[in-house]
Amino acid sequence: MLLSSCDHDEPVDPIKPLEERTVLVLSAYGDIYDQTGKLVTHLSNCTFASEIIADGDDYFVAGVHSKGRVGYWKNGKWNTLHVDFIDDVDHWVYGIGKWEYYIYLLDVPSVLKNSGIFPLEDCHDFIPADHALRVTEGKCYVVGYELTTEEVQYRPVLYSNRNKNTYKKEYLPMPPGAVTGECQAIYAYDGYSTIIGGVIDRQPAVWVDKQYQLYEVSNPELLEEGSYPVGRIDAITICDGHIYAAGFEYSKNMDLIATVWVDGTPVHYQVNDAPDNISQAVEICSYGNDVYLLTSEYDSETSIFYNYLWLNGNLVMSYPNIEASGFTVL
Repeated sequence: MLLSSCDHDEPVDPIKPLEERTVLVLSAYGDIYDQTGKLVTHLSNCTFASEIIADGDDYFVAGVHSKGRVGYWKNGKWNTLHVDFIDDVDHWVYGIGKWEYYIYLLDVPSVLKNSGIFPLEDCHDFIPADHALRVTEGKCYVVGYELTTEEVQYRPVLYSNRNKNTYKKEYLPMPPGAVTGECQAIYAYDGYSTIIGGVIDRQPAVWVDKQYQLYEVSNPELLEEGSYPVGRIDAITICDGHIYAAGFEYSKNMDLIATVWVDGTPVHYQVNDAPDNISQAVEICSYGNDVYLLTSEYDSETSIFYNYLWLNGNLVMSYPNIEASGFTVL
């Protein structure tokens, strides 16, 4: 296990045995549930909750405050960041990270570090990933993609705080002739190492230290025509030196199916494979030698959305009728 930061994928405290861990599943509406399905708390004044991370026995949530304030929830209680914004704009926090006593928030067009404002370089056409920010040993990274009017329609983008005052932008490489590339997930460790997941020209892709790899899909014939992604990676982690990339791919029946690529090999996670059921991965993270996965699945027979929590490939808990944003492990 690679230990480097206070990210929810990288616990710095001694690894707890399974029976002492708490898994917190976050809904987009600010409800937090544990691994037994019990409602732990509801975040006050929460319009939208985007991400939850852990640091020791504390948890931190990023999202949108109903009164337009900028900050985060710590252990269920709101903390306002006293940031002096020049422009009066709406604030939508896409991601959160923690390193030592610093809190990082992605509030496009800037990264907030405690009370400091650090702009993203040339970001007017930048679209961040859902969980776009990761911090490791004081190095902060932001991923997403950029819309263009050129032959390359979408460019995969990585920002980093190499400059003390501005987050520098760089485009990640793609194969010759590729016209679309999106970064959707990032895992950062050891200060300077990154593993980024997303899609290149309709095919799931991973950038390991900024070098791309195209991942196989179960139905490659679907790549022959169409404009939609045949597979995509939306969350990524490392466990015991193996890359776990989670997202979705299309079945032969053209239904979305939750998929985890383990070192590039796809494995499906779907509770009910009835016709017209669809599923996809929401978040994946490692803790010690264990891999936790959260999937979202629509049951066409009951017309109910379920979220499912998995541990090392085994189903742990189902959460009906919640729209999950992610989870963390304490």
